[in-house]
Amino acid sequence: MATRLQAFRAPVDARSQLIHGDLTGNVLFAPGHAPAIIDFSPYWRPVAYADAIVVVDGLLYHQVGARLVDSAVPGAEGAQMLLRALIFRLVALGVLAGPGGALAEEELIRFTHVSQFVEEWIGG
Repeated sequence: MATRLQAFRAPVDARSQLIHGDLTGNVLFAPGHAPAIIDFSPYWRPVAYADAIVVVDGLLYHQVGARLVDSAVPGAEGAQMLLRALIFRLVALGVLAGPGGALAEEELIRFTHVSQFVEEWIGG
């Protein structure tokens, strides 16, 4: 699946900076307090990449739809960041499964659906 997704990559011209590469689930909210960011995962990537990771997590695990994608990662650059974020999540899940480890069927189904969505989103 990752190999297929990589075929859709195109060059992007976006400035990189220090970002949090895993915001989903790592922001704490409490009434009357500013949000607290925990478990900092530093990456040198474009800001849109951090946004795309949150969107991919939403697509995979929180039933968000195209409306979030369009508002959070718009345009061709956003589509490319979304693609890269999906590849990142897929590879990270494979690493967590370990050598010879198999992904759970429900994970494969999730990634298949989101992969198809992303391919359509970028015009594949």
